[in-house]
Amino acid sequence: MEYLLEITRIVDGAVKGDRSKVHGYVQQLGRKLREAGEVKAADRLERCLCTVENSDVALSRTLSPARLPVDQDSRLPLGDEEWVSTDSAPVVLDSSVTEKVEQFLAFVSAADKLIANGVGISPTLITYGPPGVGKTQLARHIAGRLGLPLLTCRTDSLISSFLGNTARNLRMLFDHAHSRPCVLFLDEIDSLAKQRDDHHEMGELKRVVVSLLQNIDSLHDETILIAATNHHHLLDPALWRRFAYKIEMPMPDIHARKAMLRLFVGEVCVSDTLGEISELADGLSGSDIRLACSSAIRSAVIRGKETISEEDLLREILLTRRKARLQRLTRKAFWRYVKLHRNS
Repeated sequence: MEYLLEITRIVDGAVKGDRSKVHGYVQQLGRKLREAGEVKAADRLERCLCTVENSDVALSRTLSPARLPVDQDSRLPLGDEEWVSTDSAPVVLDSSVTEKVEQFLAFVSAADKLIANGVGISPTLITYGPPGVGKTQLARHIAGRLGLPLLTCRTDSLISSFLGNTARNLRMLFDHAHSRPCVLFLDEIDSLAKQRDDHHEMGELKRVVVSLLQNIDSLHDETILIAATNHHHLLDPALWRRFAYKIEMPMPDIHARKAMLRLFVGEVCVSDTLGEISELADGLSGSDIRLACSSAIRSAVIRGKETISEEDLLREILLTRRKARLQRLTRKAFWRYVKLHRNS
């Protein structure tokens, strides 16, 4: 049965008196109906919501989407929310990664059919790889493709100075994600789920790992959860079993680097040798390439130019590559490098 997911959540919210949940899934059902060409049905749903909201001011406030939860001590929000369009979150991925992402999206999109056939779903995905390869951008891209808001966990406010409150903050964040259609994104999840056999960690932090695992287990099947980490080797083994999809995101190969150069400089660059420049960008992450392209464009704008030349782009790529290489040096190796190149 089509739209079974939304109907089930609406009924569940109504039975439990969760008006925010009813509101969120009615809106999602309306969007799906409109996309399917069922404009009259979507309009009828919207009129129904408006009628209920206008009938009682207090009820209107209750029906409005729930505010983001906050840490009770700092009063900082536990997450950031944004609606992402697919145009604002383009990604360039390795072909093997693209295939896995499309499989995940197809899996989530088939939730109605799977539930109707009695098949449980677990729309959970974890991405891992070095910094700057696009893990956060991929989460934004997936949220945009699914037409759902992206709720990104704010680890700085989630981890309370009073460690006993961190588990409570986790519970509030997961409850909020569960109450409405959204994509919950746990960035840098290694800060919450390090291996429990690490003797350097306090017992309270280990209890945070247990709390996180329990919250993931309590999520309903239709709640979409994405996590990302730069340090997958630090994660507790039990966490890996909670994710149905695991995607390693490598540094971009030459084809991906060339595609990124085209994406980031667009028609601003007059060079027709992006293939050669992409070879010189070997070892740079997608974030590095983006910064180099932005710097080249910025320099051209400051000089009053409407386009950037091959030399402009090449210079920024080489500078970025040199900087990236320096950042990977140890402190001792760094100062040795400085002494050797002091007069160069």
